[in-house]
Amino acid sequence: MVLLMILACGTAPEAPAPAGPVSQAPPAQTAPAETTPVQTVVTPEPAPVEQVFNPGRITSEQYQTAMTEVQALITELNRIIRARNFNAWVDHLAEPLYREISSQAFLDERSEELFRRDQIVAQNMGRNPDHVQRRILRTAMDYFTHIVVPSRSNDRVDDIDFVTENRVIAYTVDARGSRLILYNLEKIDGRWRIIS
Repeated sequence: MVLLMILACGTAPEAPAPAGPVSQAPPAQTAPAETTPVQTVVTPEPAPVEQVFNPGRITSEQYQTAMTEVQALITELNRIIRARNFNAWVDHLAEPLYREISSQAFLDERSEELFRRDQIVAQNMGRNPDHVQRRILRTAMDYFTHIVVPSRSNDRVDDIDFVTENRVIAYTVDARGSRLILYNLEKIDGRWRIIS
């Protein structure tokens, strides 16, 4: 019995063997995989397609409403022009048109046209066109007084054409049946204004 105890005490228990082969070298470190930058392909948004205005889409109701409004505007303009009310006339102009009318280049061109017109009138009346006095337009008010008042106080609208939903050309029809442009108008902030 004593022998068994000595034998049992003299041997140390063995450590269990590792499950796989044992390697003496430290585990090899693998280099991180090289990452290639991700290229994002940006597809540009297509340019917005500009809608082409189709006057055929204007309903007869839209036409009649615009025609009534434009006729009322021209009647009002005739009254304003006959009264020589420059400020009320200017109130019916779009801002870019007023700036153009006020520019020196515009006034110089109209002064020359006015002089030629006065010469033709003098000749038709049997007077010497060389004796016509040249009138110089210096302000938008001069243009109104000498060009607009004599020629635009009895306008009549016979027809309109839509250029866009908010822009029309107003015409009068002369004795020969020709359509003559009176005004180019645009509805700005709910009001028809003269743009040219």
